[in-house]
Amino acid sequence: MKSGVITAVHRDNKQKQRYHIDLNDEYAFSVHEDILVKYNLFKGTELDEAFYREVLVAEEKHKAYLGALRYLGIRPRTKSQLHAYLLEKGFLPDVAEEVCDKCQEQGYINDEAFARQWVEERLRLKPRSSYMLRMELQQRGVDRGIADEAVRAVTREDELAAARALVEKKVRRLQGPPDRDDERKILSLLMRKGFSGGVVQQIRGELRRMTGEQG
Repeated sequence: MKSGVITAVHRDNKQKQRYHIDLNDEYAFSVHEDILVKYNLFKGTELDEAFYREVLVAEEKHKAYLGALRYLGIRPRTKSQLHAYLLEKGFLPDVAEEVCDKCQEQGYINDEAFARQWVEERLRLKPRSSYMLRMELQQRGVDRGIADEAVRAVTREDELAAARALVEKKVRRLQGPPDRDDERKILSLLMRKGFSGGVVQQIRGELRRMTGEQG
């Protein structure tokens, strides 16, 4: 571990918020401007090994935090997704956990809000059954209780509307009214998508009425 006196501070030519620090006339490390100011890393400042270690840890956490903000700025994420992203970028688990907690405290991640928004947008843009919505949320690391709460807001009418939207897409591709083979394929699709037996049966009746059949 290095120690000594800061003899020079150089601003990076490309990344204007990064600075290169020389200790005893030799390059030692680079830091973000925020860390530079926080730890008073200017010419003449003396660093012992403990202080040096503290600065490097702070820089690592700050780097992870800025990376997290960029990642979250693309679209909403769950805490689990952010944690996995930071690990993938090479940050240590305890750093990833601390940054996730910080982002959560600051409101940048909120699994409850994520789950509610996910359900609302899926129902509007990509209709799904309650079962599929719950599975999708859990696959993204949302706690089962939070997923259940978000999906609980989905009514039977919401599920029927989602099922009908899927059916309409399939029917539009047909040459005419759905025949029995088309009906079987459509109902099988709904079952694979996790729609309940009651919803599937209601859709079956609606398909039959399209063709003028009863029952």
